[in-house]
Amino acid sequence: MNQDTVLFDVVTAVLARAGDGDAGPLGEWRVRAGDFWCYVSPPRESRQAQGWKLHLSATPLSAPVVLSRAAEVLVRRGCRFKFAGTLERAGELISRHYERGGGGKFLTVYPEGDDDWLRDLAGELHRATLGLPGPGILSDRPCFPHSLVHYRYGVFSGVSTLDGDGMRAAMLIAPDGALVRDSRRPWFAPPPWAPRDPFAPERGTEPPKPAPVLLHGRFLVRAVIRHAYAGGVYRAVDQDTGDAVVIKQARRHAAATLAGGDARDLRRHEARMLEDFADSGFTPRPVAVFEQQGDLFLVQEALTGVTLRRWVLDRLPLDDGDTWGPDPDETLATARRLAEMMRAVHHRGWVLRDFNPNNVMVTDDGILRLVDLETLARPGEPVLRVHTPGYAAAEQVNAARIDLAPGIESDLYSLGATLFYLATGVDPLLAAGDGGVGAEKERLASWLARLSAGNPAARRLAPLVRALLDDDPAARPALDEVLHRLREADTERAPSGPAPVSRSIGEGELKQLVTDGLDHLLATMDPRRSDRLWPSGPVGTASDPFNVQHGAAGVLGVLVHAHRLEPQPALRAAVRAAADWISGLVGREPRCLPGLYYGRSGTAWALLDAAGLLEDTALLAHAMGLAEGTPLEGPVPDVCHGVAGAGLTQLRFWEATGEPRFLDRARRAAEAVAALAARRDGLLLWPIPREVLAGSDDLAHYGFAHGVAGVGAFLLAAARATGTAAYAELAVEASRTLLGVAEVEDGAAYWRTGEPGSPRKTHWCSGSSGAGTFLLHAWQETGDEDLLTVARQAAVAVRRTRWHEGPTQCHGLAGDGEFLLDLAQTTGDGTYRGWAEELAAGIHVRHVVRDGRMVVPDDTGTAVWADFNTGLSGVVAFLTRLAHGGPRMWLPRALTAAGPEDSGAEVAHAAPAPADDPR
Repeated sequence: MNQDTVLFDVVTAVLARAGDGDAGPLGEWRVRAGDFWCYVSPPRESRQAQGWKLHLSATPLSAPVVLSRAAEVLVRRGCRFKFAGTLERAGELISRHYERGGGGKFLTVYPEGDDDWLRDLAGELHRATLGLPGPGILSDRPCFPHSLVHYRYGVFSGVSTLDGDGMRAAMLIAPDGALVRDSRRPWFAPPPWAPRDPFAPERGTEPPKPAPVLLHGRFLVRAVIRHAYAGGVYRAVDQDTGDAVVIKQARRHAAATLAGGDARDLRRHEARMLEDFADSGFTPRPVAVFEQQGDLFLVQEALTGVTLRRWVLDRLPLDDGDTWGPDPDETLATARRLAEMMRAVHHRGWVLRDFNPNNVMVTDDGILRLVDLETLARPGEPVLRVHTPGYAAAEQVNAARIDLAPGIESDLYSLGATLFYLATGVDPLLAAGDGGVGAEKERLASWLARLSAGNPAARRLAPLVRALLDDDPAARPALDEVLHRLREADTERAPSGPAPVSRSIGEGELKQLVTDGLDHLLATMDPRRSDRLWPSGPVGTASDPFNVQHGAAGVLGVLVHAHRLEPQPALRAAVRAAADWISGLVGREPRCLPGLYYGRSGTAWALLDAAGLLEDTALLAHAMGLAEGTPLEGPVPDVCHGVAGAGLTQLRFWEATGEPRFLDRARRAAEAVAALAARRDGLLLWPIPREVLAGSDDLAHYGFAHGVAGVGAFLLAAARATGTAAYAELAVEASRTLLGVAEVEDGAAYWRTGEPGSPRKTHWCSGSSGAGTFLLHAWQETGDEDLLTVARQAAVAVRRTRWHEGPTQCHGLAGDGEFLLDLAQTTGDGTYRGWAEELAAGIHVRHVVRDGRMVVPDDTGTAVWADFNTGLSGVVAFLTRLAHGGPRMWLPRALTAAGPEDSGAEVAHAAPAPADDPR
């Protein structure tokens, strides 16, 4: 039987049998196969919006039986349900790194009866599946002890709308009619207003209070290292010895396979490996293995140190245009120890299968230790495919999900990729593209040549790295040869390898990226589809299809921008098609968000620009209607999702149309933003309320997308346009806040998100380039040289990380490059344009050829999507501006004008209608 249809066939067989009895003919039931789920609906279903629902877990091996037995019950009772459509999907739901709040939910039941009926149904499903294997579901409670049947309160059909993040979601309806996110937490958490728990013995039972966790009567858990669906990793103390230990949990039936193994088998295997290599000196010491409440726990000594990934970044001098990179001698010594570690594993007959900088620890005294040994296997034995993107050879990446373990040649590729990272701090991850044998090797070699400029360690390792990354496994040098080459490189005091290439992008490379990128956007647009004009990734597909961030408005804006800089008939035709598609479908959503990037403001702005290009008065009227319908109040003050973004858009409409009502609306937005300001510890902040955005806990950001920089920029623009001094005062105070929290190190300025202990950021969304953008305009307003100084220091920060960031606008090189071009245009200092060209070179090295076109991947580095802030179109916007000049997108002239006097005059009189305005 074909694995892809086995579960579908199980259900159709159950329905066919039911059709021969009292349940009615098969044709009255509806079975619909989706991309992930398969939906089964009875003849006369009601569409209840929400309630207590049931989930059944399963492993890939038990899924057909669980489904068959459960479906018999559900069809007989006329109950709607859905299930994972294939065995592979069933496996994904319980895989090691699946999202914990959704893990294990193989089958979902939507019961539509009273509590007695629900309990009776759950009991029948429990008896039908009792004894079959399946993991627990963390977001639910089991209905009965040792049961596959779980329950939680959540949406059935719900109300489909945009949540506060601008993502399409089915929402709960609170008793007061408010729409509430159905939060799937990895613990049982029904909303406080949910009806009485139908399986609870008493209403109002107090939840157990947190207590210290003592495992095996010996190991006291102190902290969490990481959570995962298949089991967490914890720091603990061995109370017998007082030693610090690390405990690795393996949950029963999690990460189960068709071969019958699960996460517990992986941990047992890792324990055996730790025992076998205990005398080697390069693995942690095993302490204990035990089972508790059905889960298995592996205890090992706690290493004091950091991963090789962190160790490299902590010691890596970044590229300031001169010599950079790690110490060559120390790098070569570390490379030798890595090769010797791998050789010791191979000499004992094992292949590592997942060798990468995360699986090597560097202790406080500089010793390398190999961690996470569960993937070790004998070459040729059946295994479940594992690999880390960028660190696995093609023969591993392209293997079947369950395949034979590769030979040691695959580890040699992983060693080469790890040495690439060791010398540069860059993951050698490239998206798959066109080209035959040798294409990926040449792309990696070209990338390494760019990184070798000024990096002696990379230049000395480059010949060996290129050899190890060969597409042909037989061509990769064996470890003895690797160690010989490393010893030879250690004797060379001058950098080896070919002369490095230029650090800046060439004119031909820039032109091809722009031309091919635009061609790709035109080729992938499909106006016949009603869901999305351009395809997007998993996150983008769940978002508003008309917004700037992931939707059609962002790409439309880029097409207009590109046509204005270099007119082309094909671009004009695409603008027409995209504008028609958006205007024909937008406005049907039950909820309108205000933000510029995730909300309806950006959609209106894109249509405004298109109307000007096309000289279309009807389209202009539609855009104006959208802008006027955008809310100007709400709890979120930021640019991306909230009121500041709406205010920037109102200013742009006033500039383009001269209509006073848009200036009045901008003033209303400024008043709303001012009212949301908070002062904490001498800082002016705009917190995002808890529960409005996913993962937000009254968090105050500093960047442009969500925080002080973006809100301050809007207030500054509003002050210039309206002449309201109070807005300017708030904007200046915001700039002082950014100066106060900036972390300046070796001439570079960084910001954190605002969360204590968060990493320092350099990108537009939450870091240096976003903060620097606002400080630059605040300097224009005030003439305060401190603001310009820190803006220049922000530029140093983004330049230094040009090899280590992704290519995109939101948190990558395109957004950083826009800031550098702003600096060059505003200060007249051509140095910053040269730095922008260097960032463009960092984008070029990541390119991929698709359908014969040179395009740039999204922020994952693995796929090519059109999205503005996370994909190709935003990169094209920056590269087009670099090639042809012009203004930065999505900022009103009130902000980008040279000064307040120039801004006011231009906006009030000369700027109401640009040259191509439809009026």
